[in-house]
Amino acid sequence: MDVTVEEQKTRLRKRFITARKTLSSNDHFSKSRFISSRLINTKAYLDADIIHCYVSISRQNEVATRNLIEHILSEGKKVVVPKMESQGRLSHFYIRGLEELTENRWGVAEPALVDQNTAKVENFDLIIVPMVCGDRYKNRLGYGKGFYDRFLEGVSATKIGFLFDLQLYDEKLPTDKFDVQLDMLITESKIVG
Repeated sequence: MDVTVEEQKTRLRKRFITARKTLSSNDHFSKSRFISSRLINTKAYLDADIIHCYVSISRQNEVATRNLIEHILSEGKKVVVPKMESQGRLSHFYIRGLEELTENRWGVAEPALVDQNTAKVENFDLIIVPMVCGDRYKNRLGYGKGFYDRFLEGVSATKIGFLFDLQLYDEKLPTDKFDVQLDMLITESKIVG
């Protein structure tokens, strides 16, 4: 019996989320720093003025971005972070510091005050994307809710995925027509781009 794309994705999600959670806190911290330092030396980063960045979920052992966000702000660049909305949509808001974030019911840190700081997607220069795993073709597997695929569809900004080496899939990931390919993937040891 053939396995559907969705079944393949579900199996891969479980495999790579489990693998990521095996990282010790020291490894997680040091590898995340390597990934951030690779990013800040790319042309895409150096040329960017407005950077959209996910806020890492520590209990998921995602590549840590909080120190990176502080670094971006310290360089005078503008930072935009996402906020989860209904129907799998993201809205986007400028922040001046991490203290402006508060955790939602899923443990995702989001902007607390959103009245004045709405950001327009067409103004973004660079988008840093979370992922469960990726492949050498720059395909991305996320958590399966479609938030980022809906957001990234038709976006002209450079899209860079953050992941650890242990999240790189050796084969081509199963994809659907709505899956958005990234421009670059960055791990602690390499840039796929």
